[in-house]
This record gives sequence, structure tokens and C-alpha cells, in this order.
Amino acid sequence: MGIPWWIGCLCLCGLVSLPLAAEEMTARDAQRYGVDIIQVKGGVELRGAVLRRDPSDLQIAVQRSWLRTVQPAMLETADQEAAQRQAAAHQELLTRIESWIAAQANQPRLRTVLQGDLARLKKLPEAPPEPTQFVLLRIPTDRVRRVFTAGAPARQVAMVAWSQQLDRVEQSTITALKPEVEKAVPDWATQRVDLSGRLPAGEPQSADEWAARQAIFEYEYGDPLEFQGTGNLLFRTGSGAEKPDLSSLLASTAGETLASELGALGLGLGNPAPAPPTDWKMQATEQARKLNRSGFSVTRIPRITGGGPATVSIHFWARLADGQWHPIWSDEVTTDPSTIKADELKRLEADPQVQEILQVTKALSLDDASQQALRFGAAVQTSQQAVTTRFFEFRQRYNARLDGPPLVWNPE
Repeated sequence: MGIPWWIGCLCLCGLVSLPLAAEEMTARDAQRYGVDIIQVKGGVELRGAVLRRDPSDLQIAVQRSWLRTVQPAMLETADQEAAQRQAAAHQELLTRIESWIAAQANQPRLRTVLQGDLARLKKLPEAPPEPTQFVLLRIPTDRVRRVFTAGAPARQVAMVAWSQQLDRVEQSTITALKPEVEKAVPDWATQRVDLSGRLPAGEPQSADEWAARQAIFEYEYGDPLEFQGTGNLLFRTGSGAEKPDLSSLLASTAGETLASELGALGLGLGNPAPAPPTDWKMQATEQARKLNRSGFSVTRIPRITGGGPATVSIHFWARLADGQWHPIWSDEVTTDPSTIKADELKRLEADPQVQEILQVTKALSLDDASQQALRFGAAVQTSQQAVTTRFFEFRQRYNARLDGPPLVWNPE
């Protein structure tokens, strides 16, 4: 799932003031650009980034400078409507937080955080917010004629260009824009661009968005519900877990026979016992429901595959307005075990848990498997540290203030 950094809010029902397309755009033409291009019935065109396409509308973000150039009157109207929306959203948010605080008697830390944010929001000035780099628009679905979505490599060029506020991002082809991006950011291709701070804060939140934001806050400031697993094995872990349970990983990979023998020796398999071998998503959501949690994370660790890449993913789920659990964010990192340096292996081998694994595998004549587990475990640990950092960055965007940047995710 991509970084959730935009959401549309302005409903342009008439669209009579949108810029007219100079000529018919084709799919081949659109591939030359790094922005999404939307053709609206009546011959109008928008260039920016599509956030989501719902049955009712298409949500898009466009850069303020571009909109000012092609249609200044439309920008002025958009800003006026945004100020009105945000004023109404502010009052709704105060009511929501007060109700939430009243229900948090058993979570004192979360209650304190909510009280602090409520006090901040009540002191906010009534003056209009400062203009942001991007404007939020929404187009009714029945007015959308064609949508040209930029490919990932091309979009990366535009994203970095937007982050650097380069000129003519919407009008320039990738061929023309890429040299400017490379000049400004030499390692542009590997940059993880987060533009959420360049959107107007305090926009109205749908029931689902508010539920997702609550789940993030409860996860951050309450008692986080965390799981870890491989295949359909799922373990509930504590908030301080920082590395994979290699004994369980080795056992699940080696098969049920080894798992039984390791369990009989009392080494690592009862810490805690895995859930029944059903779908891991069902296991996690069922436990979350029983514990009455609003959000949880699942770290997915791969099975040992004989030296193949070690991919670790983290998934964050939230209970939305319909009472059902939905994935809100996910990301993954892959590490090749052959790239693990000798000092990393030595450090991991000295870990008491790993020493336990090596002793058991040696007793079971599984020395090759133990070395494989060691190298693969180091790769898993490297991947997990990287994806955990990304998960922290995601939460950090939304856990500081309840009127923060819009929270958007791709539907299932």
C-alpha cells in the first residue's frame, strides 16, 4: 500500500470553471507524464494525483501554483469553501474528542493525551489557515470521462519534483523533468517522499477516517495489540518485541515433526503457543474483537527457504464505522541473506535465543539447518528493523494531533 498522504474534499458539481483541455489526450500521450491526468465530461482536464476512486466520486490533489496558473478564479473559490469546511469540521472534532475522553476511563495515558489535544484545539485562532502547496478536489463519478494514472517510476519523478517545488511539474514530460530532479536530488529514485505536511489540516473526517485515526491513537497511547507470525502461525507479542522468534520460525519451517521435538524439549515453542492453523487474518481479527481493540499490527516473517530473500511485512488494521476490520496500512522490506556481513552473523549467533536453537538443531543432526536459520534470521532481523521504522513513520504522521493531515488508504 502506498503512503497515504492525500484525500479529496472539494465537491465541484458544476465544473464549469475548470480548464479546458487543448486537445484530446491519448493513453500513449499520458504515459509521458508523471502526474495523473483526469478528463472530465465537457472537455476539461485536471492534472495532479488521484487519491481514491469511490462509487460516488473521484478524489484528486492538485498543486496550488498550477491551479493558480490555469484557473485563478477556481483556486479562490476552493480556498473559500475550504475555510468553511474546516470551521465546521473543527466543531465536530471537539464534540468527537469529548465523547471519546468520556469513554476512556480505563486507559489513563490515552485519556491524558486526548485532554491535551482537546485543550490545544480549543485555543486555535479563528483566522483562516495559511495556504498549503496542494488543493483538495473531488469530482462526481458521473462527470469523470477518462482517467490516466501515472506509472510508479514516472510518479516517483513527479513526487520528488513536487517535494522540491520545481517548476512546471504538471506540464513537463518525464524526459524533460527528470534531469531537473536528478540535479536537485541525485538519489531521487530511492527517496520515500511524504507530502502529507503540505496538505491543509483540519479537513472534515468521514466516520471511517475518524475510526481509523482513533485506532492509531489507541495503538500509540494505549496498550498496543501486536502479532507476529509466519504462514498461518500467529503469535501475540509484547510491545517490546524487537526481533523475530527464531525458534518458532525454525520449527514452523522444519515441519510439524521438528516442532513437536522442540516443544517436548521445552525450547521456545510455548512463548506463547501458536493459534490453530487457520487463516492469520481471521486469527488476528478474532482476538482483537475479543479484546475490544480498535487497531492492531501484524508482522509477517517468512519461512526459511534455503537462502532465498527474507521479506518482512507489517500490516495495520483498524475497526471502521461498519464495525468490521479493514487494512489501513502495510509495507514490506526484503533482504538477501547472502548480503549479511560476518560481524552481523557473529552478533546474532551470540544471542542466547539463537544459542538455544543451535544446541537443539545440533542434537537433532540439523547443523545445516541451524546455519541456514542463523543467516536467514539475520536477514529477517534486518528487514524487520527497516519495515518497523516505516511503520513508525506512518504512525508519526497521524499520532501528534487529531486534526492532522488527511488519512487515506486503498480499499480492500
